[in-house]
Amino acid sequence: MLRTLELRDFAIVDELTLEFGPGLNVVTGETGAGKSIVVDALGLLAGGRPDVAMIREGAEDALIQGLFDGAAISSAARRLSTTGRHAARIDGEVVTVAELSERGSALVAVFGQHAASELPSAAFQRAQLDRLLDADATAALTRHRRAYERLADVRRSLGELRSAERERARRVDVLAHQIAEIGRVNATPGEDDELRGELDALQHAERIVSAAARAFTLLSDADENAVTLAAEAQRELDAAGKHAQGLADLARDLREAVTALGAVADELETFLSDFEADPARLDAVQARLAVLDDLKRKYGEDLAAVAAYRGEAEAELAQLENADVDLERLERERASLEADLDEAGAVLSAARRAAATELERAVEPLLHRLGMPKARFQVEVTPLAQRGPHGAEGVRFLFSANAGEALQPLASVASGGELSRAMLALHLVTGSDVPTVVFDEVDAGIGGATARHVGALLRQLARTHQVLVVTHLAQVSAYADTHFVVRKVETGRRTVARAERLAPDERPAELARMLSGTVTDASLRHARELFEEAQATLR
Repeated sequence: MLRTLELRDFAIVDELTLEFGPGLNVVTGETGAGKSIVVDALGLLAGGRPDVAMIREGAEDALIQGLFDGAAISSAARRLSTTGRHAARIDGEVVTVAELSERGSALVAVFGQHAASELPSAAFQRAQLDRLLDADATAALTRHRRAYERLADVRRSLGELRSAERERARRVDVLAHQIAEIGRVNATPGEDDELRGELDALQHAERIVSAAARAFTLLSDADENAVTLAAEAQRELDAAGKHAQGLADLARDLREAVTALGAVADELETFLSDFEADPARLDAVQARLAVLDDLKRKYGEDLAAVAAYRGEAEAELAQLENADVDLERLERERASLEADLDEAGAVLSAARRAAATELERAVEPLLHRLGMPKARFQVEVTPLAQRGPHGAEGVRFLFSANAGEALQPLASVASGGELSRAMLALHLVTGSDVPTVVFDEVDAGIGGATARHVGALLRQLARTHQVLVVTHLAQVSAYADTHFVVRKVETGRRTVARAERLAPDERPAELARMLSGTVTDASLRHARELFEEAQATLR
């Protein structure tokens, strides 16, 4: 529910705050006092198009803010600037006008000639008709919408798979070749490092053998070799060590050295007997390293990276080879979804045709009561060239205000007042999810008993919605729960609009002014009778 509307430097308003109540709220005032400013402001909160002419003369910007109770958002605001850089906010956060329109219009619906009316929208007309669908048809509509959305995804996936089929086949061949190439080499991580060590040894075999042989000779094979000389020295120290502890310690160290020298000599002898400088092995190592380097050039900086690439390629190949399986599965799902759409669409189409007849029969008598005795109303349900998310037919409201006139689309032939009253009739029949409904010019061109019908029907709608009405008729105002009067006043040599919420005992005087233009004993007596009669119907 809209609790508060705050305006600043908007039109002829300097500052204005209106505290609305539940039920029926009316705004009255003399012609030109600025009553429609409220409708224009609410239209902006519902996403209407701004105009710098709405900014009060002399001000740089204007502010319109609505505060809500029991709603998904607590505040919505528009700031208009003379620079054209307008801004929108929801709960203090800057939003796009599109987002404000979407979320704001879910809270406030404004109807009238100069308001942001939804009535011309085919989607709105279809949604109004669909509010009369029974539970089975509503379930069919939900199934249809979900199936349609899923079918769009399936068709998109099928298109992507088919358009990529040739590229997919090429990619499969490439991956299969790469996996086979890596597999044939059968490399293991670190193999290339081992081979490079072996290659270095094979390329320097002569020098290695010469050096190892010379070292072996010096250690243990010459007449005077290191092992023999060290052993003699160790024996001398053993003898002297019996008399000098320091030499005994050195003799022990030297004994260990002699053992180590002997072990090294044995290792050199084994190396020389096992070492083979085979030219064929040199060629094989060089060839193997060339193959491994080629793999790394193609698939990774080292053999571990090559192995990782092979795993990724195998996974991608498996996915690509499953594409045919996906195609078959998606084709089956597409056929199933189209069958679901046909079934749900048939239920929906039949239900809409029945609901159209029901809506026509209910709305037309209300239009007659609302001051259009010759009005005709028809709901046209026609097949679409291509079904959409909401079904296979379009919905259009047709209207004729006078006898002998052909039925035409409601939004194109109805005046502002007729449009507002048509919306009132529709809301009375179909209801609305929007909690606050605003009517402008709903009483244009009517009076007398018709005006009372309008007031009574507005009050009927106000039992389930918060209703705001700008009116110049006392017969409508008498039914209000909350009554505001807008007046022009001069302050600081400027004309500004002021609004006052009337107490119950103040309302008859305003009704009297509306009835006769002035407050006289006769008009006041008539106003009190009108007010008491209308208020009695509310109890």
